[in-house]
Amino acid sequence: MDDLGVRAVLTQSAPMAAVLGCPFQGASAPGVFEDEVQLRAMALLADDIGVGGPDASRPAAFRRLLHRECLAGFAVDAARLASAAEIDDGMFALPAVLLAVSRRADLFLVELAGIDLALRTAGLLSCWTTVRAARPHAAEWDRLDLARGSGLDPVQESMAIATACAELGPRETARIEAAIGWLERALAYWETRLATICRATLDPAHAMAEMLRTRSREASAYHHDFELAGRDLAGWLREAAHDPYELLNALASSRLVRPGAPERSPLLTTLVAPGGPMFRVFSPDDLVTIHRWIAQLPDPAARSVAAAPEPPAPPPGSWVPAGSGIVPGSLREAYYVLQGRALAPRTRAYALDYARDWLERAERTADRGLPSEWVRDGLRAWLLDRHSEHDQEFSAQGAEDLPDRETVIDSAVQLAPLTLIDGAWLLGCTDVALASSAVGCALFRTYWDELGNGEAALNHPRIYRDFLLGMGVRLPPTASLAFARDERIREGSLRLPVFWLSIGKFPRTFLPEILGLNLAMELSGVGGGYRSARRFLRAHGFSTLFVDLHNTIDNVSTGHSAWAADAIDAYLSASADPLERAARWRRVRVGYASLAPQKPRWRARQGRGADGPVLHHPRIRMDSSCRDMS
Repeated sequence: MDDLGVRAVLTQSAPMAAVLGCPFQGASAPGVFEDEVQLRAMALLADDIGVGGPDASRPAAFRRLLHRECLAGFAVDAARLASAAEIDDGMFALPAVLLAVSRRADLFLVELAGIDLALRTAGLLSCWTTVRAARPHAAEWDRLDLARGSGLDPVQESMAIATACAELGPRETARIEAAIGWLERALAYWETRLATICRATLDPAHAMAEMLRTRSREASAYHHDFELAGRDLAGWLREAAHDPYELLNALASSRLVRPGAPERSPLLTTLVAPGGPMFRVFSPDDLVTIHRWIAQLPDPAARSVAAAPEPPAPPPGSWVPAGSGIVPGSLREAYYVLQGRALAPRTRAYALDYARDWLERAERTADRGLPSEWVRDGLRAWLLDRHSEHDQEFSAQGAEDLPDRETVIDSAVQLAPLTLIDGAWLLGCTDVALASSAVGCALFRTYWDELGNGEAALNHPRIYRDFLLGMGVRLPPTASLAFARDERIREGSLRLPVFWLSIGKFPRTFLPEILGLNLAMELSGVGGGYRSARRFLRAHGFSTLFVDLHNTIDNVSTGHSAWAADAIDAYLSASADPLERAARWRRVRVGYASLAPQKPRWRARQGRGADGPVLHHPRIRMDSSCRDMS
């Protein structure tokens, strides 16, 4: 394959590269944080994005290949690729469906299991296998091969997910088989279409015609006085926007072109030379296209791209029209409804309003907490200062009165709605593009840590359920309506969790606020709150695993607190405009304040009074009932 062929394949396959690893990006949700299949799916996603490092994802590897081939303009970002006129519409068919289905894992998880297994089995796509033969050392080919992982066997993990789904029953088995068949047909269509487009692109006449089509609107403004085959060139150009081949034939027969002799054709000599009327009008690539077209005349192969079959329909599933959605009538209903990722319009509007209202309240106290200005040295020094303050506060407590056993148990129950959705504010950071960015990589890494990195023994919701069982408390599944309605949980204990569930749905709208909230969460208990909680729990013979775990993984040097600070520093460093940077910092400070918008209560009390439980969430040094937000 020559250089033109390589460039054609890479350009047309960019939409598919942009969605590598996307099938399970929308699978994780608070209600299934403890589910084995979901944890396996998250393990695959973590491997696909190269968890922990920016630009370590599979799409990023393709982007580096584009840079080597001087195609950096095709940033492998789905939103930006959609406006690239050079890419044929048919190249978006399969990637678009994959993205759409990934957004509804609540309905299509079984189908996604089949789709992912088929993609893993396919491995490196045949079009890239061809490019690899021409560019064996130009790319990280293993990162473009979905059958190869960096920390696990992707095919084996994908097979385990599909097998677990198939074991649910014959209907699920049939759905997986149908999804695999669909993917195989859709991929065959996509690759056939790609080959057709690339062959046409390599045809000099087709490439010239496409150049005329894309430049025709601009050029028509300047050629009213030039006559070509008895007509003004501006008219030819207006028609070329829809069908450029008539103009192509007219040019081939004009005095501007010497068939077979580009070096003697005015279109490539006097017209584009310094001082000529079309100097610098054409890019270097355009000039190569014109040269190739003239060189193959007088036998132009002016043919259109062959018609392609209609793309296959999306995979089957138990689709139910979402309608406009509901507006939760209570906090209990909101906690239940908002655990899903895909929200109908009215429900989504409720979540947006809830998050905005909470942040507006938090803005009143944003001047306490983070420094008034961000400095380019970053937040690490401030982080160490805060950690020292936590230590001093803990040391100053002395021999405080311990709450009784009943109060400790009640506090643990009130904290369950928070702890069982630990990390929900980062839910949207599982999207491949955000999770592999300089800012989002630390957020995804934190989120993945909250779920135990695929290890059930380290899954935080599971650890907390075991903690409750040690107290003799068994709660319903988190995603069930029975949990939200459990009378042992007071409604006030759902206010902050509903905020987490709401803001986590808008990772781009509220990115600076999420960054601030994340820092507040990860820092809040380190060095102080966790140690206090450990003292209470040990006194009554309860497990301290949950608080011990967080006191280590949230540390301010190599843990979640450090990652949170680094993510904020990366976000602010990306802005060169002082005014924009100040606005971003203000929003980060609001997010930081949103964890505890009102003054926290520190005094330990014997028994449960009107202010609520005394055993504070080890990660939130405030009254867990959030009564101040009423």
